[in-house]
Amino acid sequence: MSPSFAMIAACVLLAAFLLACGENGSAPATNEKLLLLEAKAHSLEESLEAQQDENMVLSTEIAAVRDDNAALRSEVEALRQAQAEYVQQQEAAEAAREHEDEVADFEEGQGQRLAGLEDGQARAGQRLDELDARLQRLEEFVSKANLDLPEKEEWNKPTNKSLQPEGNVLDRTALLAEEAGGQVYYIDSGQPEERAILVLPTEPIDGNPLIVSLHGYGGNTADHSSYFPLHRQVVSRGFGLLLPNGTPDGQGNQSWNPTDRATGTGKASADDYAYLSGLVARAKELKDFGPVYVFGYSNGGFMAYHLACKGLPGLRAVASLAGASYYDDSQCDGTPPVSVLHIHGTSDEVILYEGDSAEPSAKGDGEPAFYVGAPEMAHRWGNRAGCDWPKHREPYASVDFDEHVPGAETHLFRLASGCAEGISIELWMGEGSGHAPGYGDAFADALLDWLLSQR
Repeated sequence: MSPSFAMIAACVLLAAFLLACGENGSAPATNEKLLLLEAKAHSLEESLEAQQDENMVLSTEIAAVRDDNAALRSEVEALRQAQAEYVQQQEAAEAAREHEDEVADFEEGQGQRLAGLEDGQARAGQRLDELDARLQRLEEFVSKANLDLPEKEEWNKPTNKSLQPEGNVLDRTALLAEEAGGQVYYIDSGQPEERAILVLPTEPIDGNPLIVSLHGYGGNTADHSSYFPLHRQVVSRGFGLLLPNGTPDGQGNQSWNPTDRATGTGKASADDYAYLSGLVARAKELKDFGPVYVFGYSNGGFMAYHLACKGLPGLRAVASLAGASYYDDSQCDGTPPVSVLHIHGTSDEVILYEGDSAEPSAKGDGEPAFYVGAPEMAHRWGNRAGCDWPKHREPYASVDFDEHVPGAETHLFRLASGCAEGISIELWMGEGSGHAPGYGDAFADALLDWLLSQR
């Protein structure tokens, strides 16, 4: 019997005893009540035992639920760990696949690089053979021209300014080019006193265009480069720039002889076409240039047209500023067409825009004052290319090049139809511009854009 039931039974007996004592010997009634109390006590005892059994079952179920919860927590934790391991495995597999792809790409790239290197080695071998042949020809030329080896090396390698006379024209020209980042070489034509400056990009390649830039009468390469700073764009645009000097005439002015006639003064009594074409040939021995372009100012512009008439090898285009050509055009008979850009100011009082043939030459040789006007130059070269001016000539653009003249003073005209394939003929008329326009970077950019587009 449980403690609780014993306590209840004791209470019932005590109550029965007290009842029996209180009723003064009424035994039958007392016994009946006692039996009832015992029955209730017995019923309570059974109820309590049933409750205890139920509590035991509930305790067992609660313990089972707790065990189930613990098992579920363990299973959830195991699932979380398995999920984390799966994610790690997936990430590792993805990284492995990426690595395999990288390895495959690297191996493919290495194969391509190897093939490129082998091809480059073959080309280098071929190029080396060509250079050896050129060097042999050069040495033969040096031998025939009675030049010693140091002079040959001087033009065939970058300059050393310490070897140059301080402050002379060549040194000043070289300094301008080097300050702009170009590589500078000295080129000679076989006569040590007749050297030119060749400016190359820092990393020249075969096929770079070559621009020959010619100064005006009394000018030189240093002053010409300061006025027309094409050397500043050699590196960015990837072209070679040849800057030759004319030889002083009887008055000490450096100039060009743009004719087939001897003038009897200085180098101009010789053949400047031979001189300049020789410089171009020497430059091509140093570097395998592509197309050749010539830009000339004033007397240099006359010489540029003369080079075109004589058929300078590789020449694609000529640009002339304030220069022209002669009325006698027979020296250009049979000349193949080239692209031409004629630039001229309408207020030029030195070389007139409309030309000058009214008076005999001041030299007293009976020849007329020799040059034609800017429109006629465009007509001549347009006719050689099979194209002509339209009946109603209109500029395709007007731009502001000349800082000395307000507004968009330069009108750009182009022969747009009928020209031979690859040939362009243009006239840039500077309305109000004189012989020395106030040109800046905009003009240099436009000039180079036009020249380098003539492929």
